[in-house]
Amino acid sequence: MPRLIDQLGSAPFAAIIFLACIAVLFALVKGVGGSPAPIAKPFLTAREQAMLKALEHVLPMYRIHAQVAMGALLAAPRRPGKTFNPADRNAFSQKIVDFVIVDPTVGTVVALVELDDRSHDAAKDLLRDSMTAGAGYTTIRIPKSARPTVAAAVTAVGHLRGGE
Repeated sequence: MPRLIDQLGSAPFAAIIFLACIAVLFALVKGVGGSPAPIAKPFLTAREQAMLKALEHVLPMYRIHAQVAMGALLAAPRRPGKTFNPADRNAFSQKIVDFVIVDPTVGTVVALVELDDRSHDAAKDLLRDSMTAGAGYTTIRIPKSARPTVAAAVTAVGHLRGGE
């Protein structure tokens, strides 16, 4: 039985090692399991873009942030005497808020705005809203029937303008 040292010097063994390295590099570049590379998608839908423009028109005194991860707004609760449980964060970490209205003078969140569409489920929305309300946020829902216009924005968030 030839020793490993003797095999390392042989051309076929070196070729096999070289091909194995190439295969590993190819798998890393292509992605594990051969999954395709992600592709870009539009940041906002046309309806979201139109509503963002309307919200900015109605609330020029505020900063409107679009597509904000709930993980930027919520933290998992601390449980005294227990270690951090990732499941507590998983309840909200993958969710996105359509628009966050922020008072730039103090940096506080004034309200969350959800632009409902056919993908929204009333029961899930209620759960989401109670989760954000528990953290002290007000969620304003714009129904799927509302067109993304200045008039619809005034109806939804006009009360945030204060004493105009």
